[in-house]
Amino acid sequence: MTNWLSFTFSFAIVLALLGGLLFMLKKMQNGNLLGMGQRRIRVIETLSTGPRQKLILMHVNNKEILIGVTAQNMSTLASFDLPEEEPDNDTESAKPDSDSNMTASSPLAQRFADLLKSVTNSSANKNGK
Repeated sequence: MTNWLSFTFSFAIVLALLGGLLFMLKKMQNGNLLGMGQRRIRVIETLSTGPRQKLILMHVNNKEILIGVTAQNMSTLASFDLPEEEPDNDTESAKPDSDSNMTASSPLAQRFADLLKSVTNSSANKNGK
């Protein structure tokens, strides 16, 4: 009986140490462990569109850049200027437009919807001339 109790206690300690190590590695990866949170390049969100393709929304020097990544290529799809005073929480930027039927679940989806609207509007203006 004491062997099982000892084994369970040791296993719990190992799991706690593993959890702490994973937490520290995550903090080190983000650069927040030693006060290095002020980076010029941040990945805001990624969206996988296929097995080897993804969209990446990055924040670089007060701009948000949408990048398409494939196995062979990386290309800039769009660039958005940010306002001078941007709130840090992402909940305000994920509000959907009142005239759209879709609900934006993330800032990337909202930016992508805005990009599609602008492309559609510009092509409609070209066809109307």
